[in-house]
Amino acid sequence: MNKVATSLVLPLLLTACVSQTSPMDAQPEPQPVTEARLDATLSSLESRLTDTMVRQNAQLNSNHHAFMKALQQDIRNLKKQIPAPAPAAQPIAQPAETADYPENETRDGKLVVGETETVWLDAVNDSFPARIDTGATTSSLSAQDITVFERDGKPWVSFNLAHEGVDEKLSVETPLVRYVRIRQASADSVERRPVVALTMRLGRLSEKTEFTLTDRSQMTYPVLLGREFLKDIAVVDIARQNVQGKPKRPTPASE
Repeated sequence: MNKVATSLVLPLLLTACVSQTSPMDAQPEPQPVTEARLDATLSSLESRLTDTMVRQNAQLNSNHHAFMKALQQDIRNLKKQIPAPAPAAQPIAQPAETADYPENETRDGKLVVGETETVWLDAVNDSFPARIDTGATTSSLSAQDITVFERDGKPWVSFNLAHEGVDEKLSVETPLVRYVRIRQASADSVERRPVVALTMRLGRLSEKTEFTLTDRSQMTYPVLLGREFLKDIAVVDIARQNVQGKPKRPTPASE
């Protein structure tokens, strides 16, 4: 009985299973990809990629800002820990070297002259106070009774050196060098003055010096030394006076 039933039921069951599973287990055929579908897919991927990059950049910027802020705070903390630098040591003043040249001369051998000096004129064999004036071009000498004459066919000039403090008029005769025109700052007119060359001593210096002749009896000093004499031989220190001292009277052997 059982064998008969089994033989009858088994074919029916097999038939039922085949009829039920065949349609369900069949694989669907792949559909072809269209251009529109491909574009839509690529656009979706591009949009998601862009969003991802934007989020990552924002995150990087935020991290960079936080890092820089923390670094700046660390630098400030380190500066607070660094001790203040010690004050620079002041240089110790060294004693000045002893000068190996006179106080009234410069290192290169020029004379140092003050606002006033005393000069010696060989023509009258006497010394006179002189004012140093860098504003004047030429030197000048106080002279009165100026007379130009001719000697041996050459022009000469005679004059009297007269000034307050000079006991007597000192007569001088010497060759005439030339004439110069002098314009005084206090006058509009131009004055024509004779020029003579006289041997003058100032300190250790003795040389022929050109002087214009004019009446300086109303001036404080009978002698004025200008730039033409001072250049290349002297340096002026207006804060001092009589730096070169009073010239000594020449000895007979040197006269």
